[in-house]
Amino acid sequence: MKNACSLLRPPFKSTSKKKEPEKKDKPINPKDLKFFLGMCEGNKKFIPNPPSDYDCSIMKSFEKRKLGSSSSDVPQLGAQKKQSIELLVVLNEEQQGLLTFLKSSKLTPVEITVSTTEFSVAPVVRWKFEEGKSLVPPEIVPMLPTQMRRLHDCYMKAMIDVNFMQGAKFTDDNFLRGEGMI
Repeated sequence: MKNACSLLRPPFKSTSKKKEPEKKDKPINPKDLKFFLGMCEGNKKFIPNPPSDYDCSIMKSFEKRKLGSSSSDVPQLGAQKKQSIELLVVLNEEQQGLLTFLKSSKLTPVEITVSTTEFSVAPVVRWKFEEGKSLVPPEIVPMLPTQMRRLHDCYMKAMIDVNFMQGAKFTDDNFLRGEGMI
């Protein structure tokens, strides 16, 4: 049986070892050898010690500075023409409240202290709500801000149409609970 298997199987060839060709020394022309050795020696003479990467980067940055080309146009400390910063003023709560009032009323401190005129105060209107009637007194309706006027007009229209149920659609931005209807 062993002979039959060996006859059917092809002979095993080793592919792991490659035959190296025989090295034959070729004659080198002494002139060419001298020329190539001279090139190697010549290169060593011109570059004694190449600078390190750090030194190269320092030399490049120094050369850029010499040429006057700056990488940024941001003025350095002391190079700005005008250096002005508002002084920090710390006020107590009462003074801060007075300042915010002055800014909102567009009045100067002198106008407030010297002025003898009295400032008019908005009248307080008492109006009892009754279903189906106006939300505010009729003489105040023309003075209402836009959104209040729209609400008043919408309410009055609904009362004329006898629509006592009002619906409103809202989005997630209004109540942060998604969209829906009331």
